[in-house]
Amino acid sequence: MPLDGISAKCLATELNQTLKDARVDRIYQPDRTDILILFRAGRENLRLVLSANPAAPRIHLTTEARENPSEPPMFCMLLRKHLLGARVLSVETPGYERIFIIRFATQNELGDTLEKKLVVEIMGRHSNIILLNQDNRIHDAILHIDQSISRLREIMPARTYDLPQNQNKPAPDQVLQAIRNGLPYISPEAQSKAVDKALLESIQGFSPQLCQAVAAAAGIDPRSRYDQLTTPVQTDLAIQLQRMLETILAQDYHPSTFYLDARDTIPFDFHALVLPNLAHPRPEASLSAAMDRFYLERNRQNRLAQQKQSLQKRVETELENAVRKLQLHQDELTEGEKRDFYRTCGELLAAQQHLIQDGLSFVDVQNYYDPELGLIRIDLQPALSPSQNVQRFFKLYQKARGKFETNTRLVQEDLADLEWLGSLKSAVQQASDEADIQAIREEIAATGLSAAERRQKAQDLGSESNPEKKLKHGSQLRDFAPGKPGSKARRQAKAKQPSGAKGKAKSNAKNPPPLPPRSYLSSDGFLIQAGRNNLQNDRLTLRTAQKDDLWFHAQKIPGTHVIIRCGKRPVPERTLEEAAQIAAWFSQAAASLQQSGQRDTDAHKVAVDYCPVSQVKKISGAKPGLVQYDHYQTLLVRPRDPQQFLQSTGQELDYPAETD
Repeated sequence: MPLDGISAKCLATELNQTLKDARVDRIYQPDRTDILILFRAGRENLRLVLSANPAAPRIHLTTEARENPSEPPMFCMLLRKHLLGARVLSVETPGYERIFIIRFATQNELGDTLEKKLVVEIMGRHSNIILLNQDNRIHDAILHIDQSISRLREIMPARTYDLPQNQNKPAPDQVLQAIRNGLPYISPEAQSKAVDKALLESIQGFSPQLCQAVAAAAGIDPRSRYDQLTTPVQTDLAIQLQRMLETILAQDYHPSTFYLDARDTIPFDFHALVLPNLAHPRPEASLSAAMDRFYLERNRQNRLAQQKQSLQKRVETELENAVRKLQLHQDELTEGEKRDFYRTCGELLAAQQHLIQDGLSFVDVQNYYDPELGLIRIDLQPALSPSQNVQRFFKLYQKARGKFETNTRLVQEDLADLEWLGSLKSAVQQASDEADIQAIREEIAATGLSAAERRQKAQDLGSESNPEKKLKHGSQLRDFAPGKPGSKARRQAKAKQPSGAKGKAKSNAKNPPPLPPRSYLSSDGFLIQAGRNNLQNDRLTLRTAQKDDLWFHAQKIPGTHVIIRCGKRPVPERTLEEAAQIAAWFSQAAASLQQSGQRDTDAHKVAVDYCPVSQVKKISGAKPGLVQYDHYQTLLVRPRDPQQFLQSTGQELDYPAETD
């Protein structure tokens, strides 16, 4: 919901109480339309975000720390010039408009006290942030509005600032007085409209959701026409509206966020009041807190969706390339499977060459490899001599044998690539936060995504493991040459290495520790962990888990590795089922069921295999995450999001040190 006038009044009251006498400490401009002001209020640091972004214009206190450009934009530099060190006098709104005026007390170069105003207009695509001087003239604005954009109201430096045109609606206190006096409160031109629209056009500061809440409280369909309501129904509507207006004028605010489902963590709306027509309200400490949660979660989901879309597009492109390569190699393999036929034809023609005459296009020869010694027809090239036709088949045999051997290997590699890329796609689809995306990017950076990148990574790894290969590179020859030059180079390299705590901090910054796996506590108190990517799957299964722990994986489909950290303790069936449901959720099968909207049906269950970790082995030369296992059992379970039914522990593991 865009901020309405009632919530704006509540927010201005909150900000005035919180920021009054606070000192401006820092000012940043993270992007083109956003300003972040850091205040020092007593012993507390506060962040105030101002945004003129048409998609999400807002002003509220925030807990988010955002990245800032290395060079501040001009408007940010102007704000720093005029407002750094200034103290807040007040935060107010004119009436119930979505316009916030922050008054500052500052000093000029001569020490004279001046008043500056920062105006934040929350008006959709017309939103703006404007700095005014003591004479109400515009220093500058984050967005300039000249005559070419609007003839009614210019927002340009040196112009006098005027408030936007008033909508000429009566204020809530005027409407309340009219109801108490028994006077009509719905404007004549709005009485023929639906109830919610009639209220919206007759009361300043009301939003469609607030109007619908009043109608719902009176038991009226908000789509009903006001002039068609009976007198008793109109009386009930007036009573409910009077109660709402009395609450607003008494400033009896109860800031809340609203959710589509009781288990959701992402709100779909917020308001200064508890609206009964919006489902699953949750109280918030302040309206700023409600807005901060709403916008942070929405921005996080938008960023996550963009990152997932970008990664998924890259992975799907590589999947398409891998499928095309597999088809080409399979076609070549099919051609290579003719090798035995070509050899047989060559041997039969060589043994019965006397039957071949010049200019023939085919010849029927006896097939010595047939128990019945039947005839076989062999096509010939009329332009070739008999001996050349014989040699032609042996050449075809050699070529087909080479194709068969090469493409047999390539088809196996293509199938492995498809399985690995499929697991990447599944991981991207199941990513629920930015840590999951980061883990997938780490895997791609470590292994390479395209075939060319993976070959280069393998070559680089081979060069690092075999110093003799480095000697081929002229610039690296000195690294391994004996004698004083080499010793000097080693001493210089050692001198450049960071030492002590500072050096360790730099090293940790360049090589951050691996992300921890997802960790949950089962209903029976067992720790269940799931990898975020294939590299983490290998680390979790092959290096972290104990041999007596239990390993889970969706059967014959890409998915994550899930471990129950049980040691030698017996595991209850409920915990086994919960671990299997997690493995099913973080698999390609669950992604398909979610897309079809059938993930909660018992008819679409997923087979999950499980066995002791000791039965899981790494396939030699296989890509990350690919293992083979034995002595397993299978559970048929319905995929379930573990965040909906298990407690997330957030536990990080200490992985064993890497070995050379």
